[in-house]
Amino acid sequence: MMRWCEGCAAGDDFNLAIQEVVDTQALNTRTTKEKTYHLIISFRPEDEEKLTPEILKEIELEFAKALGFEEHQRHCGVHKNTNNLHMHVAYSMIHPEKLTRLEPFRDYLKRDKACRAIEVKFGLAIDNGRSLDDDSPKLGDVAATVEAQTGQQSFDGYAKARRDQILGAMEKAADWEQVHVVFAKFGIEIKPHGNGLVVKDRHGELAIKASSLDRSLSLGKLTKRFGEFAPPIMAKERYTEIERERFTARPLQRGADRDALYQEYQAGIEPRKAALEELKSRVVTEIAAVKKRWGDERALIEKKFFGKHRYELLKIARLREAEQRIEVRKRIEAVREEVRRQTPYRSWTDFLRLKSDEGNEMALAILRSKDKIVEAEARDGAGPGQSRDEVKDKWTKKRLELISTQNLSYSARKGLLAVSKAHELAELESLKSGERRLFTGFTSRIDTKGTVFIVLTNGGMIRDMGNKIFFSTHDEVTREAATLFAQSKWGKTFDLKGNILEPRPRELGRGQER
Repeated sequence: MMRWCEGCAAGDDFNLAIQEVVDTQALNTRTTKEKTYHLIISFRPEDEEKLTPEILKEIELEFAKALGFEEHQRHCGVHKNTNNLHMHVAYSMIHPEKLTRLEPFRDYLKRDKACRAIEVKFGLAIDNGRSLDDDSPKLGDVAATVEAQTGQQSFDGYAKARRDQILGAMEKAADWEQVHVVFAKFGIEIKPHGNGLVVKDRHGELAIKASSLDRSLSLGKLTKRFGEFAPPIMAKERYTEIERERFTARPLQRGADRDALYQEYQAGIEPRKAALEELKSRVVTEIAAVKKRWGDERALIEKKFFGKHRYELLKIARLREAEQRIEVRKRIEAVREEVRRQTPYRSWTDFLRLKSDEGNEMALAILRSKDKIVEAEARDGAGPGQSRDEVKDKWTKKRLELISTQNLSYSARKGLLAVSKAHELAELESLKSGERRLFTGFTSRIDTKGTVFIVLTNGGMIRDMGNKIFFSTHDEVTREAATLFAQSKWGKTFDLKGNILEPRPRELGRGQER
């Protein structure tokens, strides 16, 4: 819809201003961290008529001031490719004159403060967010997302909804045992974790930082009040007996017939969860059997063969193992899809949508009882017409074909195998929306010794020499790409030293690829 740049000598020439920022950032050779800060500002639909170009520029300036980027170069764009109008701002973190790098400290607080001030200044809808004047506990970002997408209360929300009751009972506590009793009444417990305390579900693995529930529950403040932390004294069964309630991820929506619908939801979701868990265990068991079989096969090859012949046989064994592992996943995924088809919902919100589509007016009324009906998210990796396993299977077969080709020299074959890995990584990253594009658009060449040069679109270079991988220094994107490349080649058994990646010698005896 509109775009502009600020702080650039290039003026209104957007593309020239981009080059100006790139050149300015290149002058700072000290930092190895990212040099661009990307901010997305989303607006409510009801506010679109108020957002003139002049106001949008003022809003951007308010954020620049709040984050400390007022004097920095930045590129701004406003468009609507989703349900909401939103603004993208790319701030250069390198000061155009001082050439120092600025990283805003606790930027989330500064952004929230700017949001509240901008809403008041321009008469925009007040959004749900942190209020600096309100000390009531707010949901963490992950918990808020869980509640929005599932329509069910998160453990974070469950604990914070009972904060006042917990703090009220804590006022009468005289020692740690009485503290444990207070928490046990709500089916939760307080216990050490790392350098602090967490509040944890007694009947599950979910937990939150104790200080996020209330600052008075930090380890320092409770130690000052009750002395050094003391674990519970009574048997676990005794704490269960004094429970008044426990966390069960109840629906957030309200409605007269909600309980009946929720019982129907649970009758379908529980068998689905059990079936998916059983399939998950089957994958682990069957892949472990495949790994053992081919591990034994590689050990036998290492004993009987030597030189390049052994290398070729080990390579084939490794690719055959990868092929069989993919076949296991594909076979079990087919069963998994059937389970999902029989129970076509993953959450309470999904269930309500399904019942609404079937004409259930009460389900629709419950959905509408929320402030906002959240759209279902696409499943990760659901690329058009293919899955991650299908991509991996395709490239595994291509590598097997390369190994079987007789008219290729050893060095050429080794180089083409490495290039195929980069192509596979490029195709995999294209499947997931929002995935950072590291290998997409790369170019490659192979020298006479079989050394592979992979040039990324940002200009960074990865050089694969077989038993070592080198990459461009002072470039986080290339470092990340090189690490992914090494992981696809050696698994997790490699070390990073400066800008060199190499496999751990003790692992190479099991037929790892060189």
